[in-house]
Amino acid sequence: MTVNDFFVRPDHRQKGFGRELAKRLVEECKGMKIDEIGLEVLHANKTAASFWESVGLRQADRFLFRKKLGR
Repeated sequence: MTVNDFFVRPDHRQKGFGRELAKRLVEECKGMKIDEIGLEVLHANKTAASFWESVGLRQADRFLFRKKLGR
């Protein structure tokens, strides 16, 4: 399962909503026999990285490459 967007409104942060959503995500994936959850966090977003580590996800052995074109 690839998670493209996971967002908790600022006024709802630090209240356990993200943790409950992440827990439900894991439960639903297990129920659907999905064997891996993947997502991207920007390198500068240490808060998000810490959150995902706190709910059991670990940094993957991957590099993300891109090249901006034009404009």
